[in-house]
Amino acid sequence: MRNENTRIPLTAAVGGAAALILRAWNLRTGFETGTGLPVSGPSFPALLALLAAVALSLLLQSRRLSERGAPRFPFRAGRSALCAPAIAGAFLLALSGAADLFESVTGHSALSALRGVETYEYVYAGLISGESVGMSAGVQRFAGLLTLCAAWAVFVCVRACLRGNLPFRAIVLIPAVALSFRLVTIYRIDSVNPVLQDYAPALVALTLQVLGFYFFSAFAFDCGNLTAFAVSSGAAACAALCVVLDESDYISTPLALCGSAAALIGFLLMALHSPSAPDEA
Repeated sequence: MRNENTRIPLTAAVGGAAALILRAWNLRTGFETGTGLPVSGPSFPALLALLAAVALSLLLQSRRLSERGAPRFPFRAGRSALCAPAIAGAFLLALSGAADLFESVTGHSALSALRGVETYEYVYAGLISGESVGMSAGVQRFAGLLTLCAAWAVFVCVRACLRGNLPFRAIVLIPAVALSFRLVTIYRIDSVNPVLQDYAPALVALTLQVLGFYFFSAFAFDCGNLTAFAVSSGAAACAALCVVLDESDYISTPLALCGSAAALIGFLLMALHSPSAPDEA
């Protein structure tokens, strides 16, 4: 077994755990209690330095992966235990989609219930130009359906890796499309917030996950790049762990972030343990 087969995912996990601790410190000490405005201090620079160090480490560890060639999809890792993270990711994505559908239909939020708020309003940071800022019921319902489709696609891809049969290649594109839609909607909600460091980490995490699934989908079309997939997936998992404690109006967002991160790490493990495709004459 090559060292990078486990070292790269382990770097992402350890870096993400450390980033989570620094982000919790930043959320506690980096903002004024009354206004929510950022205050000067070492917490956010330390977080940025850590994320940069993790990204550099992933890049250095992954640079030799191109020498071994890229595996073809479905990945044939030979060990069913490697599928566990991706299966867990599919489950979390399904929960995320179900939460969006539930909230859009009932008008109540699970997070609001936990906070002791009885009614759920699709409003973030008040009103702008007389319009409420947030996902409407229809948009949230569509986001939930897309996320459920992404969960189904991840599960189908895992089953394909176990059985060696993918029904049709376009399935691998669904998670990237679903996350792209969520990225746009979350940006619309959070962009009214004048404090960039409050919401930018979550947007970066979503962007990295879109890239991770984009590079993952390339393997199904015989143009995969193992180095790019390893770096983007590792960085996406680290960033998702970093922002898991960030406040969100929608419980579906942290569920989607964690589910996508687990799915990407699972597929990365399978790809790293799979034999490379033979060169075509």
